Amino acid sequence: MPRVTRLELLLFLATFFAFAYFNQGGGWNQNSRFAEVRAMAEEGRFALDDFLVYRRDPTHGDLVRLPARHAEYDFNGQHYRLAWVDMEYNLIPMNPGPAAEGTKDAPMIEVCASGDVGYVPKTGHFHPNKPPGTSFFALPGYWLTFQIERALGMNRDHWWTLNLNAWLATVLSVGLMSALGCVVFFRLAREFAGGAEMPAVLATFAFAFGTTFFPFGTILFDHNLTASLLIISFYFLRRGGGRACAMAGLCAGLAVLTNYVAAGAVLALGLYALLAGNATPRAWNWRGAMVFAMGGLPIALLLGWYHTVNFGSPLSLANDFQNPVFRDPRGSLGMFGKPNPYVAALLLVSPYRGLFLLAPVLIFGGWGLFTWLREKTWVAEARLCLAIFAFFFLVNMSFNGYHGGFAAGPRYLVPGIPFLALPLVVAFVRWRKTTLALLAISIAQQLLLTATDGQNPLAVGGHARLDDAHRKDDFWCSIVWEYAWPLFATGRTGGLLDQLLAANLDREATRLGREIEDPAERARQLEQDRAELRASIDRGEQRPFLLAAIHGPVSVNPVGVYDGLLGFGNFDMDSEPAHWASFNAGELLWPQSRWSLLPLLLVGGGLTVLVVRQAQSQGRSPYLG
Repeated sequence: MPRVTRLELLLFLATFFAFAYFNQGGGWNQNSRFAEVRAMAEEGRFALDDFLVYRRDPTHGDLVRLPARHAEYDFNGQHYRLAWVDMEYNLIPMNPGPAAEGTKDAPMIEVCASGDVGYVPKTGHFHPNKPPGTSFFALPGYWLTFQIERALGMNRDHWWTLNLNAWLATVLSVGLMSALGCVVFFRLAREFAGGAEMPAVLATFAFAFGTTFFPFGTILFDHNLTASLLIISFYFLRRGGGRACAMAGLCAGLAVLTNYVAAGAVLALGLYALLAGNATPRAWNWRGAMVFAMGGLPIALLLGWYHTVNFGSPLSLANDFQNPVFRDPRGSLGMFGKPNPYVAALLLVSPYRGLFLLAPVLIFGGWGLFTWLREKTWVAEARLCLAIFAFFFLVNMSFNGYHGGFAAGPRYLVPGIPFLALPLVVAFVRWRKTTLALLAISIAQQLLLTATDGQNPLAVGGHARLDDAHRKDDFWCSIVWEYAWPLFATGRTGGLLDQLLAANLDREATRLGREIEDPAERARQLEQDRAELRASIDRGEQRPFLLAAIHGPVSVNPVGVYDGLLGFGNFDMDSEPAHWASFNAGELLWPQSRWSLLPLLLVGGGLTVLVVRQAQSQGRSPYLG
């Protein structure tokens, strides 16, 4: 095996092992995708009606999957009608027609496995409120798992089987493509390093493990798939030639199939193919651009067909049928407004979603871009990288859900991160010691976020947020030091719980001030309330502070792929199913223990050492860019 091939194989194994090591549990985003995957594999259709509602059998305690027909279902002798829930908790029936006598409205956030769905009244079917690419990528792995389990007679609706299958579906799609994207990233980085392998390897590790790409390589979201497909498309464009341009177009089309917004990045790649894809200076490469466009045409037709089958028109998007509370009537497409400078600052330098604070190594990626442009080395490539990253940044700062919900960082920027990380090859040559120090900080933070909860809820989840006058600005909320680190170090988020307790007592003091005149009696009552609340926290009870029931040090998410929002799970938060809703591979030996990370550090670290040694065996290579 050639030495370079051996290095790339080791790099693939190192990254794939790390991405596959973690199962982050359930949540609205991945639950809707997994439901569609099940529907395609098990029923041969897209509608996820039969995989949306899971209830716990009151007799046997097992999960029961309840098919929904026109947003209605039956359970335990009662007929229910699913309803959207607005911000005031008003119920809005999805099927607003006359209901049968005795029908109860069921808040979908309490009974459905996901709220990230669209309901099509004309057909009476549910679908994810997202493009289908992520589900399509997860389908082959789940289909194989499904065939094996069916042959063995396994119950695919048992809580452990559901968790296992969702993990495998994620590993064999997002994990696999993320690792492949890292290998292709390395190939590009090596080119931009003038053939030098060590800077390229370090830049690849920075991208893979030192940015938000790491936690989202472990969840069935679209971001890493989109990032990998865009970087692979860029790679093929640089290869040149008809077949390579067609493959570039195919990958670009697949990126849009996973993420509608990626269309802007695809346009930038198309312009690169036209303006920079010809060996003749200043000659436009019309042939390459046309082949690139034709390569993406089959995927565009597939997406249009999917929309037509499910939504009635090739131009109807999945978002058009989602919960009306998500729509902003003043914004473009119901979601986008004017770029917000506050959000821009938050996305760059805040401890909440700040790209350069959570992944400080990327500071030198920006400096590398500036160096390429100033020294006129990779001008066209620098412009492309800058354009794609800036596009995703502009979209994120204009989005009404800019924070991304439960997330371990700025997840909407992930598709643009590889294009900011590629110029790190400059930094690893010219400022290696400083860049390595920032890389160590970046990897430590991202590993901590991934090991605890890749869907960090700080300042978004009601259980991890201070409301009203007690809430500090989102900008200053630290997902690492206020949530991930306390959980990992102590098993509890003591500081945040103390703040929640103080806010609760302030409200209670205000109430007592209105109802009790005697100051001594008010003080006595308030102290009694303080003691009772502190005792409930110490016991880890779900009420009145849901956060008190969440424990570290690792894999803290208790939501399964069969649950909806945290707090409305089918099982108690201290139950075995909740403990195994999220897990890492090491917990099969050391459940809920920091020791569970030891195999990751030994095996992943060993593979990393082999990669570095393989790169070092190249010898000294001049840096030409």
